Amino acid sequence: MTLSIDEVITKLENIITLHQVEILRKNLLVKLELVQQDLLVKDSPHAADLQTVLQHGQSLSEGIEGCFDCHHADPPKTQLEGLYDRIQVYRGAVSRVYTTRAAPERMERDKQLAFHFGQGIVLEVDEIIEGSSDELEERTESALNSIAETRMLLTFLILAGPILGMAVALFFARDLSGSVGTLINATRRLKAGELDYKIEGLQDEFGELGDSFNEMAFSLKEMIRRMGESQNLYRILFEGAGDAIFLLEAEGEDAGRIVSGNQAAADMHGYTVAELLDLKITDLDTPEAAAGNQDRIRRVLDGEWIDAEITHRKKDGTVFPVEISAGLLVLEDKKYILAFDKDITERKQAEEALQRAERLVVVGEMAAGLAHEIKNPLAGIKVSIEVLTSELQLEPEDSEIFQRIIDEINRIETLLKNLLSYAMPPAPQFTQIDVNRIIEFAIKTVVFSLKSPAQQTKSHKPKDIRFIKALSDRLPRIAADPSQLQQVILNLFLNAIQAIPETGEVSVETSADSAGFIRIVVSDTGKGIDEKDLGNMFLPFFTTKPKGTGLGLPICKRLIEQQNGSIDVAHNATGGLTFTISLPVVQGSVG
Repeated sequence: MTLSIDEVITKLENIITLHQVEILRKNLLVKLELVQQDLLVKDSPHAADLQTVLQHGQSLSEGIEGCFDCHHADPPKTQLEGLYDRIQVYRGAVSRVYTTRAAPERMERDKQLAFHFGQGIVLEVDEIIEGSSDELEERTESALNSIAETRMLLTFLILAGPILGMAVALFFARDLSGSVGTLINATRRLKAGELDYKIEGLQDEFGELGDSFNEMAFSLKEMIRRMGESQNLYRILFEGAGDAIFLLEAEGEDAGRIVSGNQAAADMHGYTVAELLDLKITDLDTPEAAAGNQDRIRRVLDGEWIDAEITHRKKDGTVFPVEISAGLLVLEDKKYILAFDKDITERKQAEEALQRAERLVVVGEMAAGLAHEIKNPLAGIKVSIEVLTSELQLEPEDSEIFQRIIDEINRIETLLKNLLSYAMPPAPQFTQIDVNRIIEFAIKTVVFSLKSPAQQTKSHKPKDIRFIKALSDRLPRIAADPSQLQQVILNLFLNAIQAIPETGEVSVETSADSAGFIRIVVSDTGKGIDEKDLGNMFLPFFTTKPKGTGLGLPICKRLIEQQNGSIDVAHNATGGLTFTISLPVVQGSVG
């Protein structure tokens, strides 16, 4: 009987030891996931400081070294030694991420490689834990069977022994059965997930077993809490990331199907997160980008981490450039593609603006040289023609030809002047101005020109143009160049009038916003232009007018941009165009 009881106690002690080993393995997993978490949040607002990262790495090494205290025989020892070597390699990769200084692309690639290597170790530790859990469950069941057999043996001995022995045996059996029953009940409740349950009231060896059970339950509860916090942090980082993040199917007929996407990915493409999950990544690609999708998937499956610039399409059809970075991610023996997408529209616009500025420098140099070489000979030709016209007795037809030559020379001079104004505009002279007064003056100037005899002679029928004003009486005075701003507004008014066939309206509105900018909006009821030409209106030499130079609007754009403002154009409801000028109230160069 004593041997049976000792055997039961020994098996229970072995079960507790196995639980403690399982706790050590799960703590190793938690420490590994902490290092993975440090890698994931690196360079983000939630990034841990370097000291914390070093502590997590040291804790990971101590965790794997502690496992050698329990594993001494093969094959566990060989498996553990291999795991130890991989963790040391992983620590080295993490250390390089935090200590190496290289190009951002190289640092990001090293970070992703270290993260994926660590993810493989996480899966390996998970498999070890899962295998040991099955063994622990088998041994627990065996111990429970032994306890049941011991109980039957005690009962038999009690019934077969003398009455005195029966009384003594019953006393000890009742005490032993009660203690064993308490331990069995605690094991079952712990297995059911009641981690707050505690064993109390046991004495001697059973009291020690009860304390071990309580410690094991507390450790399991703490481990589950930490794992929950890690999962919540991963979810917050995934959902709150500023760049779009996709998880895609990598193999089979569903290759490219969106398995998961964060809110930034949905907002970037104009979908909800739920709508994204019904799409493939090719549904977001433009046809040109979709054509290379299979090649990109093949490269990722070959183990390559790819970086590329392609174009995506929003739900409303808008096309925009994105920078993608993608690599292979293996979860539970299933292959996925982890892709990061970044909208680079602003960067592309900045690059185009830089290229445009460089072209302007070249145009400016050419324009200055051209004007210098042409201006004087052209003036000589013009004077010569005028002298000939005044001194010769010309027939009316010949006189008309000479006058036409002079008109064309005047047109060339105007073109050269506009070209110089566009390529080398004068620097703005900032002063405090009232924008509404400049607009009022521009309206009076245009109305006067419409009523002038010269203007009415040029047109077969006088135009009936009505100006509608909505000028804010709360508009602040701004720092701007008054002559340049007046030139821009006059140009917009004259363009609007020319776009109106006979009768129409020109509207002008001013307002101020809370961001420190004012808005000037000029609209007309003219015939407008084709949609395909709308984006070309500010390009040099683009014009829809028979005798236009195509430099009026580009000059306006340059003058406004020199004053740190912007000008945009769009169609309006009447079929005409609406120009919107934005100017800062305060200039950086103005005291």
